[in-house]
Amino acid sequence: MKKIFFLSLKSLENFKRELDETHTLIHALEAQMAAAEAVLEFTKAKESPEYEKFRKYLEISEGQMRKLYELGFIALFANFECFMFEILKDLFKRYPGSFAPEKIIKFEDIKHFKKVKDIKDYFIDSVAIEKSYDIESWTDFLHQKFGLNIFKSKKDLIKLKALNSIRNIILHSGSKTNSKFSKEMKGFINSPVPIGEKFNLDMKKYFGILYGTLINLITNFEKN
Repeated sequence: MKKIFFLSLKSLENFKRELDETHTLIHALEAQMAAAEAVLEFTKAKESPEYEKFRKYLEISEGQMRKLYELGFIALFANFECFMFEILKDLFKRYPGSFAPEKIIKFEDIKHFKKVKDIKDYFIDSVAIEKSYDIESWTDFLHQKFGLNIFKSKKDLIKLKALNSIRNIILHSGSKTNSKFSKEMKGFINSPVPIGEKFNLDMKKYFGILYGTLINLITNFEKN
């Protein structure tokens, strides 16, 4: 695959744009919060008898700031998962022969379609969903089918999978650790991970780590 072709893929350009938008939004919100705090101090608004009515809307706690970066962390992963799916669709459309052996479709699934193009789009969509189900399978498929090396090293793949594990416990268990998470974090965090406890991380730091990891993934992608 020629580099000039790969760089023209819409899914890659969209991924870059969405990452930048998410990164900029989170930092802009933090800057606005800091600016609001500075205005409150400058105007001595906190000394007003009416201030208590509005305190919860004007002051941001450490816990709320952590939530902001948790949301940003999750949003970055949403950007990445969309890219996993869309890049496969792009490649299947450019290389129609690449997805033909990957799936058998039942007649019941396509009998309502009136155009061949609609059947093809359905086929591509369903294969792309299956092949982007998890990071490692997606990586292997892109390498085997298209000769693309997504990660510079195995260590980079392990790092992104570990970051994904952090995303999963935030989303699915309120940041509380479990045996699956403890196993997945081996090789990424040196100390043992206790089970059944809140896993308190500096989410601003990990937001930055995830963003940098995804930017490096794009850079490596573009070298193929």
